[in-house]
Amino acid sequence: MAQVSTYESGVAALPLGRRSPRGKLRWYLVACPEGREEATCQKVRRIVSAELLEDAFVLRKERQRKFHGEWVTDVVDMFPGFFVATTKDAPGLSRALTKLSFPVRMAGAVGRGYQPVSEDAQRLLEQTMDAEHVVRLSWGEVISDALHVQGGPLMGRESRVARFVRRKSFALVRVGEGDGATSMLSMPLAIVARR
Repeated sequence: MAQVSTYESGVAALPLGRRSPRGKLRWYLVACPEGREEATCQKVRRIVSAELLEDAFVLRKERQRKFHGEWVTDVVDMFPGFFVATTKDAPGLSRALTKLSFPVRMAGAVGRGYQPVSEDAQRLLEQTMDAEHVVRLSWGEVISDALHVQGGPLMGRESRVARFVRRKSFALVRVGEGDGATSMLSMPLAIVARR
């Protein structure tokens, strides 16, 4: 049974899939101090060898909110306290991280191995994020209580949207269903009209 990783506040981050054999490139969550995700990720990328670490990045999303009566869009971390590391050797990467002089550790430990991000969640995020690892704002309208996304990365993925909050411009999107654990990701979605 797949587990769902959680960070300090108890809010689910990404669903974790089954352990994967060494040699298969997968995403893994790496925990670090909240607010230091980008700096920690950059340090890890510089220090850890390319043989162990293919890539490391902080997942971000656009957020739309009202500020002084006007709508503004900014970019925030999708999973505070975590960044993503892609590797073919999770135990090797974990050993390398424990030798570093700053607080960073692999999330999803199970016995002597680590659970990667579920394949469904990884696939969805790869399809919806841009080259800067940011999930951009989608927009759409509600017609007869049915959501129709007209633009952005959630277009054509309406069936995954479990719920949306119009006044806060976000949607809860289902991930991990085929991997044994379902989780909800908060992704940006602006509802521009309701008919």
